[in-house]
Amino acid sequence: MPQGVGIANQSKKITAGLIGLTRILTPNDITQFNLGYSHGSGYYSDPYKVYDNRPDTRNITTFMTRWNHHFNGGNGTARLSYRYYTDSFGIRAHTLDTEYVQPISNGWTVGPLLRFYTQNEADFYIATTSSAETSAPPVPAGQRYSTEDQRLSAFGALTFGLKVTKKLSDDVNFDVKYERYHQRSNWALAGKKDTGLAEFNAQSFQVGLTCLF
Repeated sequence: MPQGVGIANQSKKITAGLIGLTRILTPNDITQFNLGYSHGSGYYSDPYKVYDNRPDTRNITTFMTRWNHHFNGGNGTARLSYRYYTDSFGIRAHTLDTEYVQPISNGWTVGPLLRFYTQNEADFYIATTSSAETSAPPVPAGQRYSTEDQRLSAFGALTFGLKVTKKLSDDVNFDVKYERYHQRSNWALAGKKDTGLAEFNAQSFQVGLTCLF
């Protein structure tokens, strides 16, 4: 039966918590550790997909560590972070972030960034290649749930970016950020790669104004 029929009264509830520890190691080094957990229950299927049936609960655990190091010579700061993600859908994901913030002059700052992300597929993900010639995805016998949502497939992604900030006053900063995102199934470091998925690319621009009061 197509999902999306009779979902008017469906709901979803999520309870989440986060604990963190920040420690200053040296005048130039600071570290942070965060542990998060969330429990969700309710409607998780995608109503816009014909064959999409997901569990009605989802538990998520995340661990993140950050390290910032300031260089006295060039007055720049390197920011490194690693995040591990796991959930009850069977997804395990890793994110590695690197960024370098360099003041130039006259209140200008530039910050290039690079991010790598990889995940395996959900336990109930059905590869698009396996249903290319059929009207419905072939759900394995005895498997209750299924989805062809590529966001729950195994894939890897690279993000390149640059942020430019201008200090307008002691209390006001203006910034522009550009990011380019590339996603490929064969960049996944674990899981079963779905070779039928098309490459995905995106780019974004952000403009911000920060005021301190």
